[in-house]
Amino acid sequence: MMPMSVNTTADIVIVGGAGMGSAVAYFLRAIGPAGLRVVVCEPDPTYERAATALSAGGIRQHFSTAENILMSRFGHDFLLEAAECLAIADELAPVTFHPLPYLHLAAGEAETTALRNSFDLQAQLGSSSTWLERKELRARYPWMNCDDVDAAVLGGPMEGLFDPYALLQSFRRKAINMGAEFRQAAVTGISLDEGPSEFQGAQITLSDGSKVSCARVINCAGPKARAVAQLAGISLPVIPIRAHTFVFKAESPPTGDHFPILVDNIQLLNVRPEGGMYLTGSPREGDLADAGDNFEIEYDLFDSILWPMLAARIPSFEAIRMVNAWVGHMEWSTLDANAIIGPHPDHPQMIFANGFSGHGAQHCPAVGRAIAELVVHGRFQSIDLSRFGFKRVLSNATLAECY
Repeated sequence: MMPMSVNTTADIVIVGGAGMGSAVAYFLRAIGPAGLRVVVCEPDPTYERAATALSAGGIRQHFSTAENILMSRFGHDFLLEAAECLAIADELAPVTFHPLPYLHLAAGEAETTALRNSFDLQAQLGSSSTWLERKELRARYPWMNCDDVDAAVLGGPMEGLFDPYALLQSFRRKAINMGAEFRQAAVTGISLDEGPSEFQGAQITLSDGSKVSCARVINCAGPKARAVAQLAGISLPVIPIRAHTFVFKAESPPTGDHFPILVDNIQLLNVRPEGGMYLTGSPREGDLADAGDNFEIEYDLFDSILWPMLAARIPSFEAIRMVNAWVGHMEWSTLDANAIIGPHPDHPQMIFANGFSGHGAQHCPAVGRAIAELVVHGRFQSIDLSRFGFKRVLSNATLAECY
């Protein structure tokens, strides 16, 4: 750890060293100039409560925003190559991808139209999803109650599961191996320089008493992103919300076609298989209240809400037993449930990669590359993420993501 009251300099300071921050650090060292000094500030190297570490680890292409689909496509491709890309010497990184399609359900004219629009957009961008009417859905999944379902979309082979914690640690280790510096400290102050943009930088104060002068600050603080932005006097519409995950066993598991990653948009429920058991949770809990530092598990959510919904959709889930549960925090964009990516228009030295609203783990490879391109080349090169820019925050112009 850096001794107290030491002042240093860096080209880039990344605030937050979990999945997103470590991915940005890796790509900066991968495509940046050899002498680029990257400092990552992360107070908890165990990542015990990091959103990435507590993520369920799915990657999908079912989105209503084209950029999100493209980022997932790159994320899939990166996961296939990550073992070698993030290897150190002859030791492969422990990152794998397990194909498993998502199945999104819809009912009613409005939901079905939105589902169809998303399906058509995926097709335009090269995805191989399948549209299913109720009759086709029943034939494929006879164990599912489809009485209230009007249509569904089944994803293709580029959807599936990965270990977010393994990806985080692999990004981190490789970034360090390539020259990035990780400091075990929280950022307690950010002072942004004023004046002509070419001379603007920042001074970062850390919890260990040290200070870092830098040219760019990148906010990758996940659920704590708003607090980090406030240190620089910037308002960011991102809050932490609780995301419950419950693990359960079924006495009589569904048989037949492979169980997908089921996203029941009718009941606001998701469930997927996991090593002979199942993981479930709700993508929209309560009133999306600011969770603060609350990681308490509400077991009644499973007994009173999720279990009845599970049994209603899959009758064999009448007899299930919960065996584990945890709560993570999700960085929720209160503006439009979509990411905020890029520099602040009035403070270009402050760059944001926040508000992913449940998509952060699967999108961290693409966002890491995009932020690195922005820093090194001055613009996005691989995927144009300009629509996610901070200007829409200032003008309150939404870019809503339906899924």
